[in-house]
Amino acid sequence: MKLSELPVEVQQQLAQQRAELSGKRINTAYRVELYNADGTRYFEAARVCRSWNNDKGAYMPFGGGSYWTIRYGAVQWATRKDPLGGKVYELCNGKQYAKSLNGVEIPKQLNTKKEVLALVKSIGIFTL
Repeated sequence: MKLSELPVEVQQQLAQQRAELSGKRINTAYRVELYNADGTRYFEAARVCRSWNNDKGAYMPFGGGSYWTIRYGAVQWATRKDPLGGKVYELCNGKQYAKSLNGVEIPKQLNTKKEVLALVKSIGIFTL
């Protein structure tokens, strides 16, 4: 089903949700989440910490280093049923892409936040 085939009030609701997403920025020590100006593309990076242990039984939950997982794609809409049996339409982070609109290759993971921020700048459609 296309967006234009939905009822007008649902189209307006999704347009309002997209307007709220446009330009949204989250940049913390463990998460980078960005949306472009018109709310059609997203970029997510999440820091994953590895644990460390050895054969003598020593264990450190954060001693194995960390890396960043990367997701880049289109903002789409999904349908779900509400508890009363009706349909609810909402925006979600949908299809993922391996290349950005300007041809930059999007890796699945990076080692440092500095590399993540450099990737965001090379994509060019997000503001930090």
